[in-house]
Amino acid sequence: MLSIGTFSRATHVSIRALRRYHEQGLLVPAEVDPVTGYRSYRREQILDAQLIRRLRDLDLPLAAVGHIVDSRDPALTAKVLAEHRFALEERRADLDRMLTDLAGLLDGSASLDVGSVHVRQQRAEPVIVLQGRTPESDFRAFFGRAFARLGAHAARHGLTVTGPGGARFPDRQWDGDDVEVEAFLPVRDPVAVGTVQAARLPAGRLAVVLHAGGYDGIDDAHAALGDWAAANGVEPAGSLQELYLVSPGDTADPAAWRTEVGWLVRNEEEPL
Repeated sequence: MLSIGTFSRATHVSIRALRRYHEQGLLVPAEVDPVTGYRSYRREQILDAQLIRRLRDLDLPLAAVGHIVDSRDPALTAKVLAEHRFALEERRADLDRMLTDLAGLLDGSASLDVGSVHVRQQRAEPVIVLQGRTPESDFRAFFGRAFARLGAHAARHGLTVTGPGGARFPDRQWDGDDVEVEAFLPVRDPVAVGTVQAARLPAGRLAVVLHAGGYDGIDDAHAALGDWAAANGVEPAGSLQELYLVSPGDTADPAAWRTEVGWLVRNEEEPL
């Protein structure tokens, strides 16, 4: 048997990580002293620790590491790693875009010209809504779950969907680590059950710009609206809003996605 300290040195896995793996059932010690709580490991577990360390070196989430370690199935391992490789390639593309954007900001070549801003009237359309708070980094997962639930709710209660889904962001100040989100789906005669609420979109004048492409560049559309608002003497009178005209539910090709980004506005001096 190896003490946790010796096991840590042998495997190059920190004692803190070994304790976390034990708590999550990923790498359970062979023995735990009932009095001192000291953990001991069998020599055979060295290979398990090496496998876990190498998978974690690839930034594979602990849940996926657990699936691989538990199953010892080469086919499942290949599938999980292929999915993770795709996620890493997407992340690399995001990083390349961010580096390009950063270079543009530094050399002054960046522009907020993402398309023309125009003002349209928004009607008080009936919608079903799911509210929540989430980090900006988890938007994709949050919206995937939210729109799946809203679609299932509409189907279960025989609601007629009348338009594309969208989201509103009520926070008056943006905190990317904790964003209040309202995912909505326009329907006829909405029904509220549990956490799914029945509501109406706020009626009023909406300054909008069309964003084409993946969501990694959508902040440029919001920035363009802010630039337009400053130039025209207006400011938001309500929540920021996004309407997903063409979304991942319609096509897997991000180049085909279309999002209307909008702000409810008021004019400080005169009507628009």
